[in-house]
Amino acid sequence: MKSSTMYKNAYSDETIAISASGNYDYSDEPWHGGDKTILVNAAMADGTFIRLPEATTSNTGLHVRVVMGIACADDLAIGFVTSVIQGGATALGDTNEAASPAHASAIADVADAFNSVRFNLDTVTSAGGTGGTVLDFYYTGTADKVVYRGDLISEIDAPTLTAHFSTDAVNA
Repeated sequence: MKSSTMYKNAYSDETIAISASGNYDYSDEPWHGGDKTILVNAAMADGTFIRLPEATTSNTGLHVRVVMGIACADDLAIGFVTSVIQGGATALGDTNEAASPAHASAIADVADAFNSVRFNLDTVTSAGGTGGTVLDFYYTGTADKVVYRGDLISEIDAPTLTAHFSTDAVNA
């Protein structure tokens, strides 16, 4: 795993800055509640992942925000091994800053058993991951369930997000 830098600031309990491409596993972090921000300042390479803490009854109130400060290089997964995602994402797509950008949305329910969100800058089905993309993961105190909201920025003109959610676990 690559190393990252942690900062404390007045606006969140903890900020982690990722400044090199690679796999990042935060599943063992002692995060129990409050706000955590992961700021991605590296073009994450193909096939890399960011693993977040699994949802447990002891991390009630935890809020992890992942902010893309730069576009991922291609294929990036963010999520969990066992926890499932409930929520949705919207994407705004526009490669040439035209007057009418395209919009897309995707919804996940617990019954869908999605463990991760995926970004691939080359496809309309998992578009997003460009700088300005913001992902919010909320831990409600229910084991293995995380509430999710994604605001995605895409360099694809007409994203569909049909492959944004995945049942693939995020691990090595």
